[in-house]
Amino acid sequence: MSFFACVRPRRAAPLFRRALAISASWLLLPFAWAQSPTTTAPATAPLTLSDAFRIAIAFQPWQIAQDERKREQVARERVADSWLADTPTIASGLRTGNRDGLREFEIEISAPIATASRRNLQLSAVRGESAVYLATLAQQRLKLAGEIREAYWAIQLASAELALVTDEVARAAQLAADSARRTAAGDSARVDTLQAQTAHQAARSNLVEAELKFDASKQTLRSLIGDAALRALASDSEQRAETSARRANWEDHASLQLVRATSASARAKLNEASGVPNSAPALSFTLTNERTNNGASATSARVGISIPFGGAQRAAPKIAQANAELIEAQASEPLVVQHLRADFDSAQRALSSIEARIDILSERARLATEVAELYAKAYRLGELDLPTRLRAEGERAAAALALVRARIEQKHAISRVNQSLGILP
Repeated sequence: MSFFACVRPRRAAPLFRRALAISASWLLLPFAWAQSPTTTAPATAPLTLSDAFRIAIAFQPWQIAQDERKREQVARERVADSWLADTPTIASGLRTGNRDGLREFEIEISAPIATASRRNLQLSAVRGESAVYLATLAQQRLKLAGEIREAYWAIQLASAELALVTDEVARAAQLAADSARRTAAGDSARVDTLQAQTAHQAARSNLVEAELKFDASKQTLRSLIGDAALRALASDSEQRAETSARRANWEDHASLQLVRATSASARAKLNEASGVPNSAPALSFTLTNERTNNGASATSARVGISIPFGGAQRAAPKIAQANAELIEAQASEPLVVQHLRADFDSAQRALSSIEARIDILSERARLATEVAELYAKAYRLGELDLPTRLRAEGERAAAALALVRARIEQKHAISRVNQSLGILP
């Protein structure tokens, strides 16, 4: 009896329909992917430095409250530019008890009036504080950018070291296995196998340390950008800034802008404290109604103004405070410029040094790799002892690690140069 004769006809149709449905589903799968290309791309896209910075910005409390802070500044400017120096007041009173049965009812409305000079001084002070707030935001963004850069390149370095150590573990395991086979065949002593196994265990220990370092660097970035740090990182580096054009001009740097905004705000506060030492003059309107027992009544109105004076002594602390803030801000400006130049020179020299080392380390890695390959071939032919090969493998691993570190440090140095110039990712 043939195989086809054993198959029942009733089951053939369901099996055929099931196979047809599976084939159709596989045929329609590319179309389903084509209809939703944006659902999987963001989750698997590598995380760039600029992406990490934008994500970190969105988590900052001062960024979340920025719109409300701006509304606060607008409201303060409206209050400072108002012709009312304070809220108006209303007072009323009733007086009775003389022999003629006179009753007197009085109502008074008063409002402190802000003069044009007072409004201008107040508005300048409020706008100075707004400028300080905006400069502080820029300074906080630049500080956050520095933290993101340090964490980002720490992960890149730890990832590269982890990849190298993983490769070294595989090489050491292969060498230990080769040595064990040679020992079993009687071509080498057992001590060679023990040395190879020792090197393998040392490589495994280095792998555990590299994994711990990689996880720690991941957690550092995760504390800044959340679970987005678990994504793979992009391998591209920052674009190098035109340092020759930017070096002599620090006007756009957030640190210098903050110092100058603080100086301008302190000057505006000093002008306000000195220009308006007294309270605002108050304008009042009083309406009085008098009524006697015989029904006679009289109404009178009075318009008055009160002008405070002698407020220089009360304004002295504010004047001294504003003057001290102004002196501190003006004295800080040259120090900030000096600090910025020192940071830039240090970052630029570090970048030049790393670029000069890369060529040397590349040649060292090439020579060490060639020596290790020749020694490995000689060891397989029985012309070389194991300790010599282990030394060659160690030199090759050290040269490769030094080259990888230098290349990551070069990208990190470019980020530090941009950071010293106040450039955001």
